[in-house]
Amino acid sequence: MLRRYIALQPGSDCWNYVLATGDAATAELQQAGSFVRDAQRPLADQLTEIFGPLHLQDRLACALAGHSALLRWLEFPFDDPRKIAAALEPELQRQLPEALNKRTIFQQFKTGGKVLVAAVSNAAIEDRLGHFDDNREPLGFLGLAPLCYIAALEETGDRLLLCVDADEQSLCRLINGQPRDLRLLPGRKALSAADLVQQAQLLAHSGAESLTQITTLGLTAADPEDTELVQQLQQAGFTLEPAMLKLKGQALEGPLAPLACLALTAVRAGSQSLNLRSGPYELKNDWLLLKRRALVAGALAACALVLFGAGAALNYQHQSTRLHRVKDRMAQLYHQQFPTEKLLVPAPLQLQSKMKELQKKAVQFGTSGPGALETLRILSQAIDPQLSLDIRDYIFNDEGLRLTGSTENFDAVSKVLAMLKMQPAFKEVRMLDSKQALDGQRVDFQLQIQLTDGKGA
Repeated sequence: MLRRYIALQPGSDCWNYVLATGDAATAELQQAGSFVRDAQRPLADQLTEIFGPLHLQDRLACALAGHSALLRWLEFPFDDPRKIAAALEPELQRQLPEALNKRTIFQQFKTGGKVLVAAVSNAAIEDRLGHFDDNREPLGFLGLAPLCYIAALEETGDRLLLCVDADEQSLCRLINGQPRDLRLLPGRKALSAADLVQQAQLLAHSGAESLTQITTLGLTAADPEDTELVQQLQQAGFTLEPAMLKLKGQALEGPLAPLACLALTAVRAGSQSLNLRSGPYELKNDWLLLKRRALVAGALAACALVLFGAGAALNYQHQSTRLHRVKDRMAQLYHQQFPTEKLLVPAPLQLQSKMKELQKKAVQFGTSGPGALETLRILSQAIDPQLSLDIRDYIFNDEGLRLTGSTENFDAVSKVLAMLKMQPAFKEVRMLDSKQALDGQRVDFQLQIQLTDGKGA
């Protein structure tokens, strides 16, 4: 839906209005008129009665009198907006007759390092904004008369623009449709037609070429004072032509003509337009601006997510490649250490299984408790070396130690049994079997030894 701009001209009792809609390329006037302002009712309610329910994107527009600002056309030897913005205030302060602590600076950049600067009174802006509620009656465009009317004019030649208002009259010298000089004059009651003609002649001859064409804005053909002014201007050699503003085929004149220009300018306004509703006075709840910022933030967030996802994918791929290389290297090292074994599971798991197996065997021959070698030493020291003893089987396992051998006689078997029972490392020593050998020369025996901790390893 296209945004609607309702241009308003506040008065003591009667307010004029003009409604325009569209965009920079298709702006057009839709409705114009006036209404009696009821101070006891919200302005939004009265506007709803005229235009129907106000949409979320609808905005109001209003103009500030030109005498509220000090204007200067500055020119710099560079056209970088940032450099111009840095040098703007010192240069403006040098040319103005007063300090800027009670004024806000607004600028409109032109080509070639040229810039139109307006130092606007803070009190005038705040007084005008006080007529509107930003939530129910959002004022989106605050123009500076008569500059806010020029963008709506279709004429682009060199000429003068005469804008007549009850409180202020202005003469503007336009070159190629752009303002080059400006005269702000008192209202009709404070300035005679002859004085205005004189100011027009001075402005017309202030340049290299004299201007004779005048575009009028705000004059009414039925007003005797306006008719007299037109006649005196024509007698002075000027050619007058009203600004071409039509609403549904009907020409707009009088106070509605400048208001129509304001509405069209507000619709066409861009970031480079001179809008006093900016900077410290920017409308805070402009949902279109918030929407644009939200879209930009969403786009940045989407780009960040894409970059993060791409980075995560690349990192995962890199780590996965490294993992495969490490696994291949581990398998290679495993085959180097155990060339005859087949790798049934990943190398780390199979290596852990083999390490447990080796640890179990190592304990059996280790030094943590009476292992196999320690038990053999104890056994060797316990038996009297004078005895003739042959050991055929030496079995060391979890159940203990089993010895099978032969000696000279049964008396020697008893001595061996007694010697072993005296060792603290042996919890129990039992004779499982003893008998005469087949040759009758020796005695065969079998001993079972249980270690102190109950383990053979």
